[in-house]
Parts: sequence; C-alpha cells; structure tokens
Amino acid sequence: MNFGIATVLTPDPVGALAIGETYWAFDALVQHGVEVPSIDVKALFSDWFANIELLAKVAERCVEDPEVAALGRSADQVTLGVPLLYPNKVIAVGANYASHLEEMGLPVSRWDPLPFFFKPPTTTLVGPGKTVRIQSRTRQLDWEIELAVVVGRRLSDASQEQAKAAIAGYSVGLDMSARDWIQQPDSPLKVDLMRGKCQDTMCPLGPIIRPARFVPDPHQLRLQLFVNGEPRQDASTAEMLYRIEEQLSLISQFITLEPGDIVLTGSPAGSGVSYGAFLKQGDRIAASIEGIGTLNVEVAAEVR
Repeated sequence: MNFGIATVLTPDPVGALAIGETYWAFDALVQHGVEVPSIDVKALFSDWFANIELLAKVAERCVEDPEVAALGRSADQVTLGVPLLYPNKVIAVGANYASHLEEMGLPVSRWDPLPFFFKPPTTTLVGPGKTVRIQSRTRQLDWEIELAVVVGRRLSDASQEQAKAAIAGYSVGLDMSARDWIQQPDSPLKVDLMRGKCQDTMCPLGPIIRPARFVPDPHQLRLQLFVNGEPRQDASTAEMLYRIEEQLSLISQFITLEPGDIVLTGSPAGSGVSYGAFLKQGDRIAASIEGIGTLNVEVAAEVR
C-alpha cells in the first residue's frame, strides 16, 4: 500500500496519511479509535522505522475498512502545510548537476569538497499554495527544483551504507534564489548565500513525504518544473555527481544529521537565470518528481 505523510491545516497543523489524492488526518483517525503513533509528523521521527510500520497498517485500514475510509478527505477539501514542521536543520547541496554548472558557467566536475549550506527552516520553509512571498528588495527571484531527502536516523561520521539505511523518505523541494543578492562583486566575499537563498519563504517543500520503501531507485527519477504552465526544468536524478548516500555521509563528517533533518540534493539545468527570466507576483510554479508528487506554489507579494 503506497502512501505518503502530509500535514493538513485544521486550522492547526496535524499529520495525515495521503493515499492517492485522499487524506486522513491523524486526529480524525484517533477520534474514531484508530491508533496512530502521534498526530504530529515531527514526533514520528523519534522512532521513524517502527512508526512507519504502524502507519502501514493504518493505511490498509483506510482502504479496506469502510468506516475508516469514510474519514478520508479529497485534496480539494484540505489545506496542506509543510509536511514536516519544523526540522532541526535544512541543508542544501550545491554544484551537484553537471547541466546546471554548465549553464552557470562554472567548472563541470565533482567539486571537492562538496558544497553545502543551511537554509534556516523556521521562516524559509513553506508548503503548497500561495506561499512564496517576493520581497520588495529582491528583483531576480529564481527557481530550482530539488529532490528533498528526509533523514530517519542520527548520522555522525557515517559510512555511505549507514547513510543509505537512514533515509526515511523523499519530498519535492524548491531552492529559491535571489540572484541579485547572491552575486556581490563589490563585497570581499563576492557571494551572499544568506540574503540570496535564505530569505523568508525561499524553501517550499511538499506536498508529502514519500517513505523510502516506495522509491526503489531515487537515482532514476524524472524532475520537471513548470512556470505558468511553461516547461522550465526537465531532467533526471541520474545526473547527480554525488549520489544521495555519499552526500549524507560527507555532510555527517562535519555536521551531525538528526532524525527529521532535510537535505536538498541539488538542481539540474533550467533555472530562471538561464532564460533571463525571473519570477513576479502571481506566477505559478508546478514542481514534480516522479514517484514523489507535485508541489504547486504561487508567488505573492511581501507581507509587512
């Protein structure tokens, strides 16, 4: 039974099972006598691999038990939030697709050491919907689709084998960039990743977390991104220069990865800077990863 983990807003955030386009809120299941490990998604990661087994049994009841099935709500009846509120860390890996390096005019090779940086999660993370807010100080808001990996076990100086075994699941991520803030030629540092990539709402994630058991090969997934219905990115995770388990292993040599942490694994060619086009208020992004789902967001004006 293939399912995902979501967060629905009721209006408070609560975990939910997603089967196809139907959602079962954990609190509604509990009220009808169905046992779930926790109604909070983040709490599931305290013992992810045991809790996912329990949720697999709940998913079967959602389909097979008519009374439980009746608790499901269709996608148009729920409001989805970020599927995991809030991880301790969101880490983004850079320079991991040759096609993107080429379009940016950068050396096309495995960069050593692997570049990565933090995207502070409490204000950058947003879910589906009209959630991305363009700041008045930003003129060149760009998009990058990324496979997001959710960690299920603590990793410290881990081997690649340990890292692979610790993957809890996958989601669709967007690493938004303010290109006019990233490049700072007059600054001694030349680059400003905080203002350029960590502004509020710059890390949309969702719509669900797909457990790793339902993704047989995460290195053979098609990634597609559309802006206002126009295709902008179309590639495969097979193009990664560093495989996922290698990324996690290398990061864990310097930073302990904890259950529930999220790692964005890089983006292929097709970002806005390559088209000379950037996002504006009202633009709609549809980001899809094969076997994971489609994340739909819309750019809104800054709220003050």
